[in-house]
Amino acid sequence: MKVNYNGFEIEVKREQCMAGYSLVYYSTFRISDGWELNSGFYDTADTVRDVIKSMKAEVDDYLKNPSNYEED
Repeated sequence: MKVNYNGFEIEVKREQCMAGYSLVYYSTFRISDGWELNSGFYDTADTVRDVIKSMKAEVDDYLKNPSNYEED
């Protein structure tokens, strides 16, 4: 599932991994320049919609506190 949210594209999907069980894969990129806020995978029973909600919360946090996401 892909959604655009506050200038970011969030993609979350559940797929089978090579070990045979399903994982949730996620990524969040800023639309304007392709900057990656985060990406990865979870071994979780959470639904794709639940993970989208948590990614939206992370985008909101980034927009309120961008200095917390700067690398040294």
